[in-house]
Parts: sequence; structure tokens; C-alpha cells
Amino acid sequence: MVRRPLNDEELLDISLRCAEVIHEYDGNAPTSALVAASGLSERTFFRYFPTKAESIRPFLDAGSRRFSAVLTQHLSRSAASVFDAVVTALPEAFAGVRTPWTHHLMQLVLTVPALRRVWLESNEDLVDMLLPTLARALGLSPDSAEARMAADQAALLAESSVRRMVYLDEDRHQAVAKVAAAFRSAPLSRRPQSHAS
Repeated sequence: MVRRPLNDEELLDISLRCAEVIHEYDGNAPTSALVAASGLSERTFFRYFPTKAESIRPFLDAGSRRFSAVLTQHLSRSAASVFDAVVTALPEAFAGVRTPWTHHLMQLVLTVPALRRVWLESNEDLVDMLLPTLARALGLSPDSAEARMAADQAALLAESSVRRMVYLDEDRHQAVAKVAAAFRSAPLSRRPQSHAS
């Protein structure tokens, strides 16, 4: 009997259960616990998730899709700037993510190498997801350097905000506001400070 492929919603549900197990085992969940939480056979589990850490990818990707959708909505309205639309969309996108264990899970994602790899790959996918929307909003070709930079900056703003929320325990509005202020100050465009010995 041929089993139908799992859809995105089913994969997200499995990923959430696996993420909770990863949280419970402090980032070192045994295969048997993840497979049991998934409700799949071990063989099927590894068909969908080549590594244990990959089991969180649908959870991370859902966040990226949520951010992209909210940003698209903000850009369709009259935003003061594309940057302002990104800054407004981020806290809204983060709003649906909080569970009792999400904060600890994200601490693990930032510190456990296998989970961090999946998160960084998911962030790269976010850049590609945002690129067409931002290029259109800016009136640029998606293959232009400026459009790619805008997508990179939007993803970096999200990534930096997550780090602040996790490491400094800031709420989503605080974290995004502080990261946005740092972006606006354009630190790389400043002259280097001379340090007298």
C-alpha cells in the first residue's frame, strides 16, 4: 500500500511535537522519543527528516512563511517605507510563536550545533522567500544586488531580534525596536574610531 505524502500542516504538527521533545530532552532527544512523538515509523520519520535536528525545520519554516505573509500585507498598505513595513511586520509574525517551551527551544536552537545549522539554513530560505516581495515593493528586479540586500537585511533583522529575545529575554516589540534602531544608525557607514595607546 502506497502512503500519501504528508502535507505542510501535518508536517508542522509533527514538527511541533518533535520540538517539544527536543525541549524536554534539553536538545539531546533520542531518536526513539522523536519517532514516538512523530507518530511515524522510524523509516518514514527519516524519509521526511534526514537528521533528528531537521525535525524542527517545518516549525522554523512556518515562522518564515508567517513573517513573509504579514510583511506582504503591510507592503500592500501604505507604509512609510519598506523598512518600516518590515519592522511593523516582525512583532506580528512573532506573536503566534510563543508556547510555554518556545523560549527554551530557541535557546537550544542558538546553542546546539545541529539545531543551529537547521536554523541558519532556514534563515537563508527566508531570504529567498522575501526576495520577490521586497523586489516588487522596491520596484527592482529580483536578481538585483539591491533587492538581495533588502531581503538579507530583513532576514538579519528577524535573526537579530530572535537573538535579543532569547539572550536578553526581551519581548518581541522591545527586541525588534532595538534592532531596528541599530539598523537605522548604520554602524558600518561610520568612520572608525582611532584608539590612542
